[in-house]
Amino acid sequence: MSEEKKTPVKKKKPAKAAKPALVIVESPAKTKSIGKFLGSKYRVESSKGHLIDLPRSSMGINIQNNFEPLYITIRGKGKTLGELRKAAKNSSQVLLATDPDREGEAISWHLGRALSEVNPKISRIEFNEITKDAVLKAVEHPRDIDMLRVDSQQARRVLDRLVGYEISPVLQKKFGSRRFSAGRVQSAALKILCDREIEIESFIAEEFWEFDAHFSGTNSKPKDKETLFRLAQVDGKKVAVTNKADADALAARAEAAEFKLASRKTSERRIKPLAPYITSRLQQDASTRLGFRAQKTMSIAQSLYEGVELGKEGSQGLITYMRTDSTRISATGLEQARTYIGQAFDAAYLPEAPVQYSKKAENTQDAHEAIRPTDVSRTPESVEKYLDRDQYRLYALIWRRFVASQMTSGVDELVTLEVHGGTKSTPGTRPSEATTELHGGTKSAPGNSDDSLVFRYSSSRQVFPGFRAIYPLGEEKVGYVPTFAEGEALKLVDLIKQQKFTQPPPRYTEASLIKAMEESGIGRPATYVPTIGTLDKRAYIERKGRQLIPTKLGRVVNDIMAAHFPEIVDLKFTANMEEKLDSIAAGENDWRHMLGDFYPNFHTTVERAGDEIADQTHLVRIPLDRDCPKCGNKLMQKLGKNGYFIGCSNFQGGCRFSESIPLGTCPVCGGSVVKKKGKKGRGFFGCANYATTGCEFTMLETPAKRTCPKCDSIMGQKVRKTGITLTCQNPECKHVIEETAEDMPADNTGEGAT
Repeated sequence: MSEEKKTPVKKKKPAKAAKPALVIVESPAKTKSIGKFLGSKYRVESSKGHLIDLPRSSMGINIQNNFEPLYITIRGKGKTLGELRKAAKNSSQVLLATDPDREGEAISWHLGRALSEVNPKISRIEFNEITKDAVLKAVEHPRDIDMLRVDSQQARRVLDRLVGYEISPVLQKKFGSRRFSAGRVQSAALKILCDREIEIESFIAEEFWEFDAHFSGTNSKPKDKETLFRLAQVDGKKVAVTNKADADALAARAEAAEFKLASRKTSERRIKPLAPYITSRLQQDASTRLGFRAQKTMSIAQSLYEGVELGKEGSQGLITYMRTDSTRISATGLEQARTYIGQAFDAAYLPEAPVQYSKKAENTQDAHEAIRPTDVSRTPESVEKYLDRDQYRLYALIWRRFVASQMTSGVDELVTLEVHGGTKSTPGTRPSEATTELHGGTKSAPGNSDDSLVFRYSSSRQVFPGFRAIYPLGEEKVGYVPTFAEGEALKLVDLIKQQKFTQPPPRYTEASLIKAMEESGIGRPATYVPTIGTLDKRAYIERKGRQLIPTKLGRVVNDIMAAHFPEIVDLKFTANMEEKLDSIAAGENDWRHMLGDFYPNFHTTVERAGDEIADQTHLVRIPLDRDCPKCGNKLMQKLGKNGYFIGCSNFQGGCRFSESIPLGTCPVCGGSVVKKKGKKGRGFFGCANYATTGCEFTMLETPAKRTCPKCDSIMGQKVRKTGITLTCQNPECKHVIEETAEDMPADNTGEGAT
């Protein structure tokens, strides 16, 4: 039997592996977390922020061509863009996962245009928190680029470029320094600070007097006599004593009066929980409660949002997106909070229905929900071992505020006691006829002897903490309530009168300036911190403890802006521009039309100002009575990129001699103490003779303007929440002075000093 001829079996070629989808995020810190959530079917890369923007060396806007932006690849970012192009070419699709705001939308738009040449399958995905559920849900629901958001961002970018790049050169020419700049938001913020400084300087203190009294009854307890009652009314009117003569007359009248407890009222006060954090409120609370600067707060919040390694759980985002102006809470967040409260507290702490917070400001974008923990079950204590100290403190603040926002109101009992007094009656004289002669001959009739003088005391007691069980408000301790009975006759134990003077309005801190900007509609959550940073960098402000004080330079610039560019620094105008930018995002306005309405008059104003503003170079080049040790020409105090320094007046002639401004005398060798930078760029203060004589004296504290009252050595100042600590740097003295921030002169570290 013949063998059948076998046909050789062809081996099948291995199927090509499916190309992964490319996901592009902004920050490299997010790639690991998101990559783990998505698995091997996705490749996660980072754009490392903006890759395409307007050029720094020129305006970059074709004004004649309807304000067309002339975008370029940012210098140094070409390699990153090339790597992303290569990755996009080898991917099945590109998912743009930049931050969920207008800036992030614009970055996605630029990336989409740059990568569409190699891969047309490009979509936008968006998530408000970096958790597995949120990322997977976003991938399942890709969308197109939102061009309304992009147009709003372009309008802001072009508008700010027009203002900055037209006004700044005028200032730079007049001051003779490229350090100077102006901007739509920064100039308005500077005006807020300068206006407050003018208020303080023009403030005239007015004298007034306060009166407090101790009373005793028939069967008084010792503590009853220690309770201080404040004089609230005289003859039915608010106390208004403005000189010593009237104060003495009123004191004499009180000492001659008869008193009784006229009323003892008990009422209930409900304290509602606070809304969860928005960006500005978080910055303000982190400043007042934790002592963080706004920039530090946002840096820490960014790290909590991008993800923290939580042991076996891996990298997890702990909070939702931190740039928001909305108090809205998602259904997921509400459910988590209510579940936790129901398990951790009695039923009385959980409201019948979720607490909703409506937006208060008209200019609220409401694009994202409030800042909250991504998982309420991750209590601050449970993740503390994975966080550094500052991360833990900020996360605890966010977590507690959010959970508290979904709890019931607190209840306090408020007790108010009123002591009424009138002139003692004498035989033949009715109480209503008695009079007291005050300063200037004016006679005041006490009226009814029962209530001509009203002293008041209030005390509150917490009946039910409610949300305060997890988010204390720092209320004062419960005061003692005297046992006096209503109608009981009382004896005046003593009367304390105090002369006082009205105080000027306080200077702004970072927290209060951000609040003022928010209330005035200036800037947006993402711009508050950069704005204050620019004012710092330009030496327009200096810091005294937490206070922000405009420098001489800042005030001169503000005066120039107010005189020649009143619209730019006008708060209503700036807020109105913000509303127009918001209307573009809502599709209610065209960004090119908005710029067309603004620019012509603005440009004319700039041209006129260039001719009218006087030369200001004397403020940035201050002659000193010293000769240059290198060339013999005069030295000058100059303004450079890092603040003021001492340099040779013959710089253009080739002399490059410079030195830091002395901040004090070295207690070791008698040399000058100057500001220095360490290997990692961290600033410190040390002896200028280190390079020549090897003096190793250093100090981390900022040098104070005053010297030690005991040994006349340099002192270091350290800012605390309640004031400033001054410490003598002489190792043989170490004298310490504790005082409030208001008593200290402004910092003078050679940066921003004038």
